[in-house]
Amino acid sequence: MTIAVSARIEVAPAHLAAFMEAAAPAISATRQEPGCRLYAFARDFQQDNLIWVSEEWTSDAALTEHLATPHIGEFLSRISKLSLLSMEARKYEVSHVGTITPPPAA
Repeated sequence: MTIAVSARIEVAPAHLAAFMEAAAPAISATRQEPGCRLYAFARDFQQDNLIWVSEEWTSDAALTEHLATPHIGEFLSRISKLSLLSMEARKYEVSHVGTITPPPAA
């Protein structure tokens, strides 16, 4: 079963650069992990200090192993020293994955 994670992290504007610096090595290492299909951070278009994290894993076990890796431990340690205004993460068990075709432009 596919596991999806969606996280919303609001970083104090003064700490945004430090957050992105801490995230870069964790992103690179995570994308090499077995079971990782997607691991991406994106800044919100309307709120510059809001970070969205999208993850897709082949299994719950792969996600559990990911959370125990040294690079995630280091990332969490580094961001714990920053001012995070809010953080929320949700995990979804996905029974089916399909594609979406947008309607043609008018």
